[in-house]
Amino acid sequence: MNAMRKYLTLHLMLLGAVLSAQNLDPTVRVTGTYKGNVSSEDFPRQEVVLPDSVATFDTRFDYAVFEKPYLGSYDFSPYLMDLRPKAQEVRKNQLYLRAGAGYTFHPLVDAYWNPAVGDSCFNLSVYATHRSYWGTYEATNAFDGSTALKFDNGLESDTRAGVKGRYDFKQVVLDWDAFYKGLHAKAGTIPEPPFNFRGYNLANVSVGAHSPRQIVGRVFYDVCLDAHYAQDNFEGWTDPILRMGNLALYGKVGDMVSSHHGFQFDFDLRGFLLRAGRDKEDVLRNSSSQLFSVTPHYLMTFKKFRMDLGVNVAYVLNDKFSTNYRSFGQIVYPDVTIAYDPWKQWATFFLKVKGGIKMNTYDDMLESSPYFNALYDYGGEALLDNTVECVNASLGVDGKITSKWSYSVELGYKVVGLAPMEAVKIDPTGVMLPGVAYVNYQSFYAGLRTRYHCEFLDVNGAVRYQGTYNMDHNRIAKGALTLPPFLLDLRAVYNYNKRIYAGLSLEVQGARKAYWWAGGVERNYTIRPIWNLGLDAQYVLSPEWSFWLHCDNLLFQEIQRHPFFAQKGGQFTLGFTLNIR
Repeated sequence: MNAMRKYLTLHLMLLGAVLSAQNLDPTVRVTGTYKGNVSSEDFPRQEVVLPDSVATFDTRFDYAVFEKPYLGSYDFSPYLMDLRPKAQEVRKNQLYLRAGAGYTFHPLVDAYWNPAVGDSCFNLSVYATHRSYWGTYEATNAFDGSTALKFDNGLESDTRAGVKGRYDFKQVVLDWDAFYKGLHAKAGTIPEPPFNFRGYNLANVSVGAHSPRQIVGRVFYDVCLDAHYAQDNFEGWTDPILRMGNLALYGKVGDMVSSHHGFQFDFDLRGFLLRAGRDKEDVLRNSSSQLFSVTPHYLMTFKKFRMDLGVNVAYVLNDKFSTNYRSFGQIVYPDVTIAYDPWKQWATFFLKVKGGIKMNTYDDMLESSPYFNALYDYGGEALLDNTVECVNASLGVDGKITSKWSYSVELGYKVVGLAPMEAVKIDPTGVMLPGVAYVNYQSFYAGLRTRYHCEFLDVNGAVRYQGTYNMDHNRIAKGALTLPPFLLDLRAVYNYNKRIYAGLSLEVQGARKAYWWAGGVERNYTIRPIWNLGLDAQYVLSPEWSFWLHCDNLLFQEIQRHPFFAQKGGQFTLGFTLNIR
């Protein structure tokens, strides 16, 4: 009898197991017919960043294929200008210090402190960066291109320090950033310097609020209020030559009605005010400008398509008593992005048609060139003006070949109005000096970016062609320099057991030319091509300490990024990194 009970009990248990197994997904099959296909895999993927800065004369492009977070103890970008962590990053009890100096004298300091404040919702960080160059400028700058000029005692110095924080509430995230920026420069001992010594000081405060996450059926937002005040002074004037203020309110509000479609509304409201000091009221005119920009979007996903259909309405108001700001171009601009992803992000094809207005504030111009100043207005042109991107249309594809190798290819065409270009000007006495010119032009461009990353090797590469066509008919009188037609940036880093690092970098930039009339004859000025070969090495002594060496311009070329200011000769920088977590 007992044996019969055990037998029934065993069968009931087996029956229960069989019945419970019916809840398994019936589509799951184990067969021997599987064939590996990389297009069916869905590896984690980082979004490709495609910055486009060709509308300004800043030739120092950000060639990073991917946005990199704060890298900690090892960072192979010795001249990185901003080491502040992203807003969503939370770091507790971390101290980071990176410093170095060498020959030629390019001292650098990066400091970052993220203290523990006792509240898991509160994040605070204190940061500071410094980059400078003290030395000689050399360049071949003459009508016939044969006379070498040498300017001693030159200086470029950029210092930033601030406090950044964030507090996470359940329904809203607040963040803020308050910092000081000091830019000092000296042209050197040249016969007719554009300035003797400049001291630019800026204070900036920004406060933002954004929704903690984007949820279907719930409104999301991201809003920021930003304000800064700055003064620019030059040796020889007791009163600041310029005072300026900027106030901006920008952000977005949207609602994903469902997982397939939604709406978003972008807005950008900015006001800029510039006032000349007493010493220059007879030369420089006060100016003001206000930008009003709104962009409604319709967001939609349909099978393998993602669409962002928007239209930008933008307009600039300016002081009618000032010629420094002018309205230009249309009021309505396209803002459309269409992406087709047939193979789960292994190759995403995209079409972009963009446009809009950009206010060129004084600080924006200094970011492009540390020598831009209020005296660049030699020929009566506007010191500042709004740049209009009438249209910028591009086709491309970004994706990955393997999980370790990503790429992005883009081909496009753009029409730009009143773009600030570095220029060569002739002052009333006939002396050539650097300046700025606002020109209209068209550009065909093509670019390739790629990255290969594995445990022991990291390779980043970017190449770009960009033509400067149909510059307006006044270009000869303005002496505007064309964009660099060819740009290449290649960086490779090899590490052995993540203790010994060795790196190679190569930067190439095509020649830039300017044309103008002088004495009834067409003249030209050329900035020679740049070939910059660099080497890097680092030894990680411990998780806290590492020592590094950076060598630059090993081909001993003339590195002239801005007209009349070139650095020659090899460079090396020795430094250390301290990272305490």
